[in-house]
Amino acid sequence: MNGGMWPVNTGHIEMRKSGAMKVRDDRGLSAPEGCVTGDYVGSQRLIPQAQGVAPKQTTSSARRQHGIQVRLAKASEADYRAGVYLAREAHLNTIFRDIPFSEAKAKKIFDKAIENPDRFGLIYAAREADVSLAEDGLLGFASVQAGEHFLGTGTLIATVQTLNISQKLSGTLLGGKVALRLVQAVRHWAKTRGCAHLMVHVTNGENAKDADRFFRRCGMVPVGGNYGLSL
Repeated sequence: MNGGMWPVNTGHIEMRKSGAMKVRDDRGLSAPEGCVTGDYVGSQRLIPQAQGVAPKQTTSSARRQHGIQVRLAKASEADYRAGVYLAREAHLNTIFRDIPFSEAKAKKIFDKAIENPDRFGLIYAAREADVSLAEDGLLGFASVQAGEHFLGTGTLIATVQTLNISQKLSGTLLGGKVALRLVQAVRHWAKTRGCAHLMVHVTNGENAKDADRFFRRCGMVPVGGNYGLSL
């Protein structure tokens, strides 16, 4: 979660389809600074809450909790601009910040989520009261996609490409809640598409321990690691 962002890839963390998601009480849970991991969501379905938490009032496209609305990105200019704004902010807080940000590539990600929601998901978290999403109005977003293993067939794997939390929420309780809601939404997106595995690749070279602690608290387990070399 990016109170910042966890750049994609810093240890492979997996949640199996059959595994129970052990979500603890989020009191005291704050968003790690510099978080990225993620993917999107691709069809407007209800987003489940943590186990043991009483359901709140829902709509056909989102479930609201703690004043946070979690929903799929919509095909609107406002949603597109808000997504690009947060993506640009997050990119500047990754280990790849020296690589120029490409809005064209960000647009391709947005377009895929709108056009093919069964394989590409883009999940937004905003304040419940925000009727019209301002350019800097996103609290966070996650991007995820479903596909087969590159050498296997017949089984879908959901991969979180990026999960970002606004820098304004870095190290705050609200940031932790947003991060948790996005992880729940990604898991739900993967399950409703029949994915057998959910993979999160974190590439935060500065806050790896915080990211690892957060995902473990979400019931995930590490299944490997990432290694890098600047050339």
